[in-house]
Amino acid sequence: MSETRTNPDDSSHAFGPNAWLIEEKYRQFREFPDSVGDHWRTFLAGAKGLEAGGNGAATASPPATASPPASGAPAATAAPASAEAPSTPGSNGPPASAPIAPAASTPIAPAASAPAPKPAESPQADTPKPATGDSSAGEEASPLRGVAARIVENMELSLQVPTATSVRDMPVRLLEENRRIINQVLVNNGGRKVSFTHLIAWALLKAAAKYPGMRASYEEIDGVPHKIVSESVNLGLAVDMEKKDGSRTLMVPNIKNTERMTFREFMDAYNDVIQRIRKNRITPDDFAGTTMTLTNPGMIGTVHSIPRLMQGQGLIVGTGAIAYPAEYRSADDRTIARLGISKVMTITSTYDHRVIQGAESGAFLAEVDNLLNGHEGFYDEVFHSLSIPHEPLAQFQDTNPYLDNASRLHEKEAKVLELINMYRVRGHLVANLNPLASDIPSHIELDPDRYGLTVWDYDREFMTGGLAGEPRMTLRDILDTLRESYCQTIGIEYRHIQEPDQKQWIQDRIEGVPRESWTDGPAKRRILDRLVAGEAFERFLHTKYVGHKRFSLEGAETLIPLLDALFTDAVEDGIEEAVIGMAHRGRLNVLANVLGKSLEKMFREFEGDLDPESLDGSGDVKYHLGATGVHTVPGGGALRLTLASNPSHLEAVDPVVEGMARAKQDRREDKDRSTVLPVLIHGDAAFAGQGVVAETLNLSDLKGYRTGGTVHIVVNNGIGFTTSPVDARSSVYPTDVARMIQAPIFHVNGNDPEACVRVIQLALQFRQEFKKDVVVDMLCYRKHGHNEGDEPAFTQPIMYRAIRAQRPPRVLYSESLVRRGEITAEDAEAVAKDFHGWLEAAFDATHDSAPPTPMLPKDPVRDDAKPSVPTGVDAEILDYVVESCASYPEDFHVHPKLVRQLEARRKMLAEDSVDWATGEALAFGSLLLEGKNVRLSGQDSRRGTFSHRHAVQI
Repeated sequence: MSETRTNPDDSSHAFGPNAWLIEEKYRQFREFPDSVGDHWRTFLAGAKGLEAGGNGAATASPPATASPPASGAPAATAAPASAEAPSTPGSNGPPASAPIAPAASTPIAPAASAPAPKPAESPQADTPKPATGDSSAGEEASPLRGVAARIVENMELSLQVPTATSVRDMPVRLLEENRRIINQVLVNNGGRKVSFTHLIAWALLKAAAKYPGMRASYEEIDGVPHKIVSESVNLGLAVDMEKKDGSRTLMVPNIKNTERMTFREFMDAYNDVIQRIRKNRITPDDFAGTTMTLTNPGMIGTVHSIPRLMQGQGLIVGTGAIAYPAEYRSADDRTIARLGISKVMTITSTYDHRVIQGAESGAFLAEVDNLLNGHEGFYDEVFHSLSIPHEPLAQFQDTNPYLDNASRLHEKEAKVLELINMYRVRGHLVANLNPLASDIPSHIELDPDRYGLTVWDYDREFMTGGLAGEPRMTLRDILDTLRESYCQTIGIEYRHIQEPDQKQWIQDRIEGVPRESWTDGPAKRRILDRLVAGEAFERFLHTKYVGHKRFSLEGAETLIPLLDALFTDAVEDGIEEAVIGMAHRGRLNVLANVLGKSLEKMFREFEGDLDPESLDGSGDVKYHLGATGVHTVPGGGALRLTLASNPSHLEAVDPVVEGMARAKQDRREDKDRSTVLPVLIHGDAAFAGQGVVAETLNLSDLKGYRTGGTVHIVVNNGIGFTTSPVDARSSVYPTDVARMIQAPIFHVNGNDPEACVRVIQLALQFRQEFKKDVVVDMLCYRKHGHNEGDEPAFTQPIMYRAIRAQRPPRVLYSESLVRRGEITAEDAEAVAKDFHGWLEAAFDATHDSAPPTPMLPKDPVRDDAKPSVPTGVDAEILDYVVESCASYPEDFHVHPKLVRQLEARRKMLAEDSVDWATGEALAFGSLLLEGKNVRLSGQDSRRGTFSHRHAVQI
């Protein structure tokens, strides 16, 4: 294979249509060396033989020997008189389309020949003169210099390549609709849109992989013709650029090694190249070694283009405009929709006929057509690479109801209404809810094909039954509205409610409400501020108090802005107090960032300033205590908060909170139940698994117990200590128990803070309107184990591999705001720095005023102790039990941390040192040998509550 040329001495051959840029940079470098970037300075420092010719264009001296250029050197894509200059969507404006005629009287020699002699200078050279001969009166002739002269030379050189062109028209309906689905998700997540060119280029690369002959180029090496097939695929992109003087020119940089990329990587590389061109950060390496080129004159309306192919390259592909066929362009949109007419695109393959044959070129274009129409999993791969949580659309034959009898049309109308209803009922099943999910959810009842609907129906209008307040909509708009309302990062269960007014209330606030209307600028900055507070607090404790248990909220930090929004709206609704119940996970974070507990007091608890009433002195106590505080609204107003004490019984606090809230309402004589708000924060496993939850829900609407509705927030991290949902419950969601009281259930992705704030606001509004319980199920993850000393990979290695790849919600959200232009990266960093400084100040204050050591009471002495019962066994039995517990098959791979633990257990008896875990194993094993059955049950039975047992290896 020939080596890549990057020497400016051979710019015509190695850089094709980019040669003008090389020479312009060279002239700039000679006059002002510091005016070019480091990459260009290094590249141009070794230039030789670049001299200005008489026509104003720099010419390159030939190398000493005829060395073949890089395989697939970039082809010039500037068009001759019969073709438009190509361009990509990354251009800043339309390309120049004026024809460029070659100078017939001064033929340009190929790059490998000696430079043409310099013509004699004329004192009148710069003064245009009227043309002679057949020129019409009034015409002027101007010499072509600089870039224009180089284009002439490139066009002359391109005439030496014997080319042929294959042409194919293809429908693009599926391309349009799948791109629409992709961009809905990307825009909602603050990402950049996918262009048609991204997808078309990816199809070209996939087709070139199937037909590697299309990557071929022609070279003469030592006078012998050679066919060069490049192993790597460097895709050239023809980009039209506007220069400072208003003239237009063409650059053809390339994306290197595309065969190794995923679609997301390719899209990022494509965008990076375009951005660097716009910012003038392109380097010589970006032009060298092009294998094949894509040009898109369709962006200015050109339907059919045959671009020029330069020496050293074997293929250039041109794409035309995406538009209806010419005969339908003046037709009514409704007529086109009824006929099922698709927009089309013409694509051409212009190739070097010496090394590529017409049949292969035709098959190549047929494969591109095949891919863009959804075959061979093309869109499945794209959706997976971009993490689009939907199934791509597929191509089906149109069944046109307008060409049949009226009953067929009525049947389709009814099917559309059925589909709308199923999205309201089942849409949550395919929503993008789980931050850890890798599979794309789907449900057969949400597939339009099940209802006889295809992409050909997308432009046809149907009755909607009032969807988003519209009586009729096109099927495309219907599906867009349904997906946006029910299948993004919010999924809603409400169709089980029997009261029509409650269902209609939810529909009116969900359907057709754009995401942009959810929150304004100040609210978004408030969300970011609270996210930063939640994350910084956990990281600070993790750094300052290594090894201490704190039952971290990490992975679910969005709970903090969610509670902040809930209590802020509660103040605006006239609520005076909220009573909160929660378990220990995240309790410290809520105490600090929601109730405003003194950080100095909290840090002292970590330092050892223990509660004297605690008999065991365990640091676990700080996760059980209650507190009171005040939530201050940024715009004014305050809400009193009471957090109920709760030991490690999880949901036992639920009826306690309801009783506290009811008592406070009764003391206020609040018969409307509008001044005190009960809020219960649950874990997913406990909400589904503990009977007290169902008992409390069952009391919620009884006259003697009702509190005007409780806001339930389930922090759904997908695990209960060590138990996965599949082993913990029989229902799809942990919240299914709440359906029995017809409470609406809002499922939401914890990695989307704006969506979380949106649903908690809706939940409070629903509670205030109907005085009923409402449930918010926030799906998130648990970054660490059950506590910070726990190793979760012992029992959930796959889950925690995915968790370690996650980026914190604060990072994801701040990047989203930066991409959308809401804030700058410096703003986001400043917020984090300010909060960290606040934590450091509180930490320093804790050490500056350390409290005295408390005096703990003595343990009580028991006088009624019973005599011990003999339980000893022979040493041989203990040896046998320990050896059995520490052994495993040779082909079984034990977790590395457990290997050391098992080996230590084996050595303990010999050293007369047995820990509690080994003692338990000896007790169980000796009982089994005596014929007594031992049964362990519960979510922690295999591993042990304190990660000590490991009776089962995974």
